[in-house]
Amino acid sequence: MQEARTAHFFPALLLSVGVLLTLCSCSSTVPTGAEILKVNPYHLHSRTYKPTTEQMISFEYQRKTWGAVDATDLRDRYGNYFTVYWKVSDRNRPATVRLQYRQAQTGPKIFVEEIEVAAPKRTNTTEFKIVGDDYTARGAVTMWKASIIQGGIVVDETNSFLWQ
Repeated sequence: MQEARTAHFFPALLLSVGVLLTLCSCSSTVPTGAEILKVNPYHLHSRTYKPTTEQMISFEYQRKTWGAVDATDLRDRYGNYFTVYWKVSDRNRPATVRLQYRQAQTGPKIFVEEIEVAAPKRTNTTEFKIVGDDYTARGAVTMWKASIIQGGIVVDETNSFLWQ
């Protein structure tokens, strides 16, 4: 009688362990409703522009330097530009786009810039500029991390290869 119960017990035990392992291994991702689609970094400095027949390459330089009348105006536009393309599904709550970055001459110090978007659209574009004296004194941006924050919670982030 004892052997009959044991014979039925082990297959049931193996089946329940198998089901348990299957359930544990299936991880479901909860959609956050926010996504950083792309971050476009652009470094504008005196050696950026080289004459080319490719119109898109020369256009970016001309767009960033538009309106610079003299060498001082042009120098004030040199620096790092980051364009963050992002979207959120909950457009009723404000969103904050945060850029954290390190610069060449500041060592491990992390700088943070935030832009709040009170009424986000389905897809959004936010631009950060590290130019002028910030760029001249602290150097070029060496690494960065972009985040979207809604309701005090980071809902999505992406970073450069060097960010730790």
